[in-house]
Amino acid sequence: MIYQETFSILGHEKAEATLAHSIVSGKIYPTWIFLGPFGVGKSTVAHRFAKCLLSDTIPSESSLDISPENPIHKLVKLRTHPDFFVLEQRENSVSIDETRELLQKIHKTPSISKWKVLILENAANLNKNIYNSLLKVLEEPPKNTVIIMICDNIGHIPKTLTSRAAKLRFGAIDTCLVEKILKGRGVEPAKKIAALSGGSIGAAIYIHQHNGVDVFDHLLAAFDCSTEIDNHKKHLKYLLDNKLCENFFIIKKSITYILKIYVDIINDNIDNEHSDVVGILKNLRRRMSRSLDAEVKKIMDIIVMLNNGEHLMLDKNSLLVHVFEKFFS
Repeated sequence: MIYQETFSILGHEKAEATLAHSIVSGKIYPTWIFLGPFGVGKSTVAHRFAKCLLSDTIPSESSLDISPENPIHKLVKLRTHPDFFVLEQRENSVSIDETRELLQKIHKTPSISKWKVLILENAANLNKNIYNSLLKVLEEPPKNTVIIMICDNIGHIPKTLTSRAAKLRFGAIDTCLVEKILKGRGVEPAKKIAALSGGSIGAAIYIHQHNGVDVFDHLLAAFDCSTEIDNHKKHLKYLLDNKLCENFFIIKKSITYILKIYVDIINDNIDNEHSDVVGILKNLRRRMSRSLDAEVKKIMDIIVMLNNGEHLMLDKNSLLVHVFEKFFS
């Protein structure tokens, strides 16, 4: 595991400063929505905010750091602090009974801290009953209680909830910074992994730990038609035979990255940053006889297929084959 908390806040100093200022000023919103792409550090910043509140620490104006010797670190990490609660999804579902039990607990007087903190992971994927239970709490928030909803897409959360929350946005981290972090931990090829990550430390770690570079290399090679137009078939066979499509997150990340560069080539908007793939994709563009509009439409259709495929119970092997059949048709 290459992840460390000190790295995950890099690029989010402004968000930390906003939260730190709210504590210093005494104007702490009871409900927050931490919004941003997967793996950029939303959950880590939420835990740092919780530690600061639960330790009754007045931070600096720009950081949520607390003393490394503070026992709150361990209590929050192990989730044994009686005033700290986290609601996570397991297998795409959360028990309504578990949720109601947690919401009842936050109405009680804090046990050892001044504050109580509830973090709702993947808040955009909760069900209607949970949203309704949460709304009842937000209509009259318990005293000295902070609720943090973490999500990638705020559009899935009812407006009745979002209108009652302060929004804190987390953007993708500069890929150069991701590369620097990876190199600092001895991870290679850092540049390629950082590019695939889309500015997400979490995604970079996941790609590194799940053989993502090998998957990417075979997908890129599948687009190389310098020798024959159906060269992709042997590389698809490798991915299918080794059951690499089961990890569809990396499949989607890799193809999306490749197609984005391809669109840049179509629009004559490419630089040398992606020199390892530009040559292959420029040759591919020369072999394709489709018009600009037809090419872009086909790529957009494929992106939609990938997005839908990630969330639906579809056969991932068949979906990947279909993606390439559609592209080369």
